Amino acid sequence: MKKLLKLNETLPVGLDVVRIISGGIIFSFGLEVFDEGKISDYTLWLTDVGVPFPVVMVYVGKFSELIFGLFLTVGLFTRLSTIPLMITMCVINFIMLDGSIRTETFYLLMIFSCFFFMGAGKLSLDFLIAKKEKENTSASLNKLPL
Repeated sequence: MKKLLKLNETLPVGLDVVRIISGGIIFSFGLEVFDEGKISDYTLWLTDVGVPFPVVMVYVGKFSELIFGLFLTVGLFTRLSTIPLMITMCVINFIMLDGSIRTETFYLLMIFSCFFFMGAGKLSLDFLIAKKEKENTSASLNKLPL
């Protein structure tokens, strides 16, 4: 029980859980790219609010949700992946939904902002890659002649 109450031990795991769930949510929204009915509805919506090239913008948004949502879920290129996701959430929230802060897109924008600044955490491919690079660097430094 004491271990559960220690913030420094539970916070990283909690953040990993939030990253995995939010990545999965946005990935599931990205899967709508394969639903022609949804794409048509979103295209009409973007046309109504005056977004230029609405068909292209719908596909750009949906593919960014699909690809970068997957990257966020597995923790790959997390900080870079959050940038297009934040842009997509801003477009949806502030252009399509008139700037309401009581929507899931705004909450996802805040979550993606946190991961932009904090990174992926220990349960991620980013962490494994950084750990491997650190091991390779230290191994090569140990081989240097003194």
